[in-house]
Amino acid sequence: MASTTVADQARPAGKGRSLALLTILLAAFLDLIGVTIVNVVLPPLQADLHASPAHLQWIQAGYTLAFAVGMISGARLGDLLGHKRVFIAGIAGFAAASGLCGLAAGPGLLVAARVLQGLCAAAMIPQVLSQIQVMYAPRERGGPMAAFAALSGLAATLGPIAGPALLEWDLWGAGWRLVFWVNVPLAALAVVASATLLPDSRAETASRLDLAGVALSAAGLLLVLYPLITAADRSGWPLWTWICLGAGLVVLAAFVLWERRVAAPLVQMSLFRFRSVNGGLLVQMLFFIPTMGFFMVFMLFLQQGLGMSPMRSGLMILPWSVAVPVLATVSAALLLPRIGRATVQIGLVVMALGFALVATATTGATPDTGWSDLVWGVLVGGAGMGMVVAPLLQLTLNDVPVSDAGSGSALYNTVTQLAASVGVAVIGTFFFTRVRGTDHTPQALAEGFGDAQAASLWLSIALLAVAFAATFLLPRKPTASPTPHGK
Repeated sequence: MASTTVADQARPAGKGRSLALLTILLAAFLDLIGVTIVNVVLPPLQADLHASPAHLQWIQAGYTLAFAVGMISGARLGDLLGHKRVFIAGIAGFAAASGLCGLAAGPGLLVAARVLQGLCAAAMIPQVLSQIQVMYAPRERGGPMAAFAALSGLAATLGPIAGPALLEWDLWGAGWRLVFWVNVPLAALAVVASATLLPDSRAETASRLDLAGVALSAAGLLLVLYPLITAADRSGWPLWTWICLGAGLVVLAAFVLWERRVAAPLVQMSLFRFRSVNGGLLVQMLFFIPTMGFFMVFMLFLQQGLGMSPMRSGLMILPWSVAVPVLATVSAALLLPRIGRATVQIGLVVMALGFALVATATTGATPDTGWSDLVWGVLVGGAGMGMVVAPLLQLTLNDVPVSDAGSGSALYNTVTQLAASVGVAVIGTFFFTRVRGTDHTPQALAEGFGDAQAASLWLSIALLAVAFAATFLLPRKPTASPTPHGK
């Protein structure tokens, strides 16, 4: 990450700095909960807008794909134009896009608004870490960084509860739309506070934005994901889907070649000389695909298959959301220093066991399938995820020089968002193509959705097995500090 300077004002301190930190953390929280909270309201949203399975996948994947494609560009724009200016533009755009989501009259408009929402999030989120660097001296950053890291656990915990609560609250008969409209006043508050509290800063040296790289990566990913998601509405794979997939792979290969030649690449290709980076990104991709796919299809199984209310289904996923931050803290602080990459390996095995328990419980499900049948698998799966998430990041960036730490972290987060998009596409499509044939009686719905859920989980377990094999590319144990010059 490029060095930053504070222009025309001293580093803020005291109460003003604390309020500024709360402001940028609020923006980060709105982004994180924007994924977890929407999962829970997909079934009522589908019924209201008459959305197809592919629309449901695009509502989630469109956001994460736009975020992934735009995040590195957002960081570069902050360096070029000023972190405060880009942050305010991002959060204001996020508020406007959230309002558009709430006003969407059809699924196509909602997908477009979600893509815009993801692009705006990609502009604001990179500025959060930049502002922390500006406002806090190196020795003071531990607390703010820990608070930023804890937001993902908080969003995972509150999302399954806040979504159903807003549905039941149903102010002005808004229903699921309230999930999006609630962002508008909170984001507007962040805009006003940011204009007053945040310092002006920009990078001392910043390279130009790689527009060709942005275009190639966006086009390649869209060409790959579009046929995967569209397949959810089809019984087969027409010729055009294979042509589209092939063209996407060609465009992505051209993107890699371009990034190796351009002076100021969008992705720092030199990072791939480290075995730990290659292995860690591969594990993260293979691990996060089934994770994000599970969240979406499990909510559909609970609400459409078992007829659970949004609140009951949200409470069903709560043990997972609680287990993740607890086990992440224990694993990073206690297990990783002692047993190294075995922490991640054990976590993948535990998560696979949780998926297997849920798959066994959902195979041949009946309308009476409920909490006692599913809770142990959900709890074990969440514990496994917690054992993976925090240690994997540290092991992936273990060999990256300090000077490239910002680029490495941005690359890791980009892969995470891409995996989320692919997970919704692949696992979602696998699920939807197996849930057909129900006659809409309670027994048929429970069994049809349950068998499709189980099939998607066995596919997820296979992906976790490949992720386990890839963990041997990671360092055995983390080193005390990264290599200064990458040697």
